[in-house]
Amino acid sequence: MSLITINGQQIDDIVAVSKGMIDAADLRNGGELKPQAASRLISMLFKDRFLSKITTERMSRLTKDVDVLDIMRRQLVRVPQGTDPDAGNFGDAAEFGCKLTALDVQLFPTLTLDFLRENKDNPNLLKEIETGFNTRLTTDLVDLGFNGIADDAAGANREAKFIRLNKGWLQIMREADNTPKIDIDPATDGWIASLRSIMDASDTRFRSSSVFLMNEADADDYARELNAPITGTAMNADSPLRRFEGKPIVAHSDMPRGSVAFTPLKNLVYGVSTDVRRDRSYHSRKRVLEYIFDMAVDYEVAVKQAAVLGE
Repeated sequence: MSLITINGQQIDDIVAVSKGMIDAADLRNGGELKPQAASRLISMLFKDRFLSKITTERMSRLTKDVDVLDIMRRQLVRVPQGTDPDAGNFGDAAEFGCKLTALDVQLFPTLTLDFLRENKDNPNLLKEIETGFNTRLTTDLVDLGFNGIADDAAGANREAKFIRLNKGWLQIMREADNTPKIDIDPATDGWIASLRSIMDASDTRFRSSSVFLMNEADADDYARELNAPITGTAMNADSPLRRFEGKPIVAHSDMPRGSVAFTPLKNLVYGVSTDVRRDRSYHSRKRVLEYIFDMAVDYEVAVKQAAVLGE
């Protein structure tokens, strides 16, 4: 949003359009967001219920090395005085880390002139517009984190292209040689046996801080298998319905059905470039204000052997 001066008073240009104080065609194009505005947008993204639990990175460049050592145990060493620490004393940072390489993505939201006119007396107009844009960005970015399978943006339709914008966390686990992959068949073996086989395949160094990531419907099926009463029972991390042998079950609607990841949440990494562009233009014939948000993001799994994937 941009401030303009009318009759000596500063007012946001969107508000001025909605109140008829200026013509929609007078709206100026945006461009690279100021650092404060870009930081606010990124902070809003990071407040997402799921993203706030994982490792989120602001990237001043399109590449960034990430070391997530807080999930590691037994990092203490003793080096005699007068002796340089060798490679084994540095927490295996080269092995237990990852590199983010952000790829560009765009969002094209549209505001109609009727919408602006109908909301001319809404004191929360700017906040609602900003929240709406943020919600659309966040839901798509989290969806891509769970379901992205490639980074070539190729596909026959929009949905097919969407899941190929970037490789998500599960695809990275599928391709990682040192991430155990377990074949599960909950329909035949049941969820209890499936979750047990996944946990048994995990590295004991990371097991204490790991959680099960499941689709919400799969998590509910597991709860029914426990013969626990579903109705009126809280579905949260403290409920027996959302735990397996003491390990939390984190349910998310974007997690693919039939897939389960067992890993510390901080092992999942999401990065976004701080260089965010916002352009806009008003189309007189269509009577709409079109926005373009251009940003670059990436997903990674910091410690591949700290994850187990069951599918």
